[in-house]
Amino acid sequence: MRLSLERLSILVLVMVVSAAADGQVQPAQMTLDPGTRFQTIDGFGVNFNGTYFRDSQKPMIQSLVSDLGATLFRLDPYGLINWEAANDNADANVMDWQYYNDRYSIPEFEAAWAAGRYLNSLGIRPYLTLSGIPPAWMLNEDPSPPQHRTCGSKNTRSHLDPQMYGEFAETVVSLAMYARNKAHVDFEYFGPLNETDCYPAEGPRVDPEEMPKVLDAVASRLQKEGMGDVKLVVAEQARVENDYIEQILKHPELMSQVGAFSLHVYSDTADVRPHVEAVRQSKYPDVPVWLTEYGDLNDLDRSAENEWKGFSVRATRRVLKALNQGVTAALFWDAFDNYHEHYPRMTYYGLIRNSDHVYTPKKRYYAAKQLYHFVHPGAQRIGIQAPESELVSGFVNGDDGSVVAVGVQEGGPEHLSIVLPGFDGTVLVYQTTRRLNCEKTSTVPVANGRVEINLQKDSIFTLVFKGNAHGS
Repeated sequence: MRLSLERLSILVLVMVVSAAADGQVQPAQMTLDPGTRFQTIDGFGVNFNGTYFRDSQKPMIQSLVSDLGATLFRLDPYGLINWEAANDNADANVMDWQYYNDRYSIPEFEAAWAAGRYLNSLGIRPYLTLSGIPPAWMLNEDPSPPQHRTCGSKNTRSHLDPQMYGEFAETVVSLAMYARNKAHVDFEYFGPLNETDCYPAEGPRVDPEEMPKVLDAVASRLQKEGMGDVKLVVAEQARVENDYIEQILKHPELMSQVGAFSLHVYSDTADVRPHVEAVRQSKYPDVPVWLTEYGDLNDLDRSAENEWKGFSVRATRRVLKALNQGVTAALFWDAFDNYHEHYPRMTYYGLIRNSDHVYTPKKRYYAAKQLYHFVHPGAQRIGIQAPESELVSGFVNGDDGSVVAVGVQEGGPEHLSIVLPGFDGTVLVYQTTRRLNCEKTSTVPVANGRVEINLQKDSIFTLVFKGNAHGS
């Protein structure tokens, strides 16, 4: 194959470990294969709690966009779905706008709408998401044990009552309508439910076979209210092994409104491939699968060791693994440290530290930057041959034709041999370590498609190749 790129840029993020029989670490070899193409990347981003947005956050948000490279913001405007504490009226088909206008103009919502408009001013169309439990009058008693995996709750009063699907749809669609028509937030994607397999804190109990019926009610109401262009992001499941996606795929009319399937991953063993393959083999192979939450859950351990091992290294491994399994977008949980209503407590999951509304990047910010800053929306994942290939990610950027591969290194090797047939130029080495924060550490010549580089023993690294490709 003839490589026609005049100015070829290659970005590599890898995890490789190699040792000789005598115990000496040997150079590990990696070969990039731009001719083998996989999924197209929709972008990378963050989860964002809009409830307490204020002007002091604007520089922090600007850095997330311009420095980190975030293009996707999952904006939660309230943190709960219980704002309709009493039914607006007795008819789910009729919205009482005097009631809803009052609810959606309280300070918490007003802050979230301001956050959405500010993101719009930066060229970002956030996707709105809802989380937490609905009001008690929408729930019923369901003592039957779930037949799917859950987070282990024994609560039997958190099941979304099937008789209330219409009322639930009225509530969540009224919020989407207000956001667009009254608050003037420009958005396209909408996630009406969150982690219904992790009830009651994260969402109501909705079993996989029930999910299409709930979403049908939401989709029908969006269409009735003239918002059929809004695409649903579903089902935001906490347990990857559950079959929400497979159940939704059985409903053609609902699928016409599904914009993306969404999964949450906080485990090293999570495997998204069955869902990606189910979508690929369905009548809807172009619907993307997104990782709408990833990171680490041990936020109360704020030690430097956990910051590096948990929120930087393990989180990066999880996102690279999911990318290699076919997801097209990934969003870190969370953008910044903040109080979350449905926990309810101050949480410390953020890429950015919040100390009395002074915002500073953490180590995990720079770990995410190694991927977000260099792999652009529209990139295609490419093939790579390397040890531990499951953790090696490579890409071709669609905007400038640059080739990108992206990974993590733990415990060596400190010497890496890279093969890119037919390439001459230089490679720029960027690393995040316990000491470095996404810093360029060297520039090395590349000749005849080969280069050897030195790395820190433990690092998240990115290699940017610049030059010319002459291979065939």
